[in-house]
Amino acid sequence: MVEGSVDIDISGLEFDFVRSIRVWDVRYYSHRERGRDDDCSESYNVRLGIYGTQGEFGWQRTTPAAAPQWVLPSRRCSSSSWRRGVGVEWEDHEGNHGYEWVAY
Repeated sequence: MVEGSVDIDISGLEFDFVRSIRVWDVRYYSHRERGRDDDCSESYNVRLGIYGTQGEFGWQRTTPAAAPQWVLPSRRCSSSSWRRGVGVEWEDHEGNHGYEWVAY
């Protein structure tokens, strides 16, 4: 087998559950009030990992607006928000959605 190649074709619909796996890597997320005018300051480093047609995995930078609520429960400026962790979500072969979050 050549490095980087696969020995099984998983491009069919029966393998959609593999492509449904998404990994949320929140290196840091902060949202809080700053200054006298109650300006909001949001800073973040968030990546999303996804699987491709043949199971290849890759990272892409993303924004807090793209993250589901279980990844970033609050983006309101009225309360200081800080978050760091990794979350994995999936959809099984029957279409059931699930996720796990690990803070670190």
